Amino acid sequence: MKKLALATLITMGSLQAQAYEYPYLVFQNTAGSTIVMAVESLTITISDGKLIATNTDGTQNILLTDLSKMFFTQTADLSGISNAETENEAVEVFTTGGLSLGKFQNINTAKTSLKPGLYIMKGKSKTTKIAVK
Repeated sequence: MKKLALATLITMGSLQAQAYEYPYLVFQNTAGSTIVMAVESLTITISDGKLIATNTDGTQNILLTDLSKMFFTQTADLSGISNAETENEAVEVFTTGGLSLGKFQNINTAKTSLKPGLYIMKGKSKTTKIAVK
């Protein structure tokens, strides 16, 4: 019994430590949809087969049978698409399938030349995904 209590305290302590480093908790359902909630002031309860998560932004009710996984993250945006507007360097643009579409003077020049869609831009200092609307 003491070992169970100790293991529970250690687990709770590690979750609390993770929450400080990762300000968001993600709930993913079996269909792959996600709900991202800020950890600050977050309370989680389980009642009538539902996980009920509440923070200052509101309440989410998730059926436990639909819950696939939960994980902490450092960003609320899980798309993997970063806002690279500030970069001012030459870039090479690729489709998401890896086909090179050419080299451009900078990101803004590339974006004005491309059709709406998702692209990979490789610059001197980093590679990033962008969405052109």
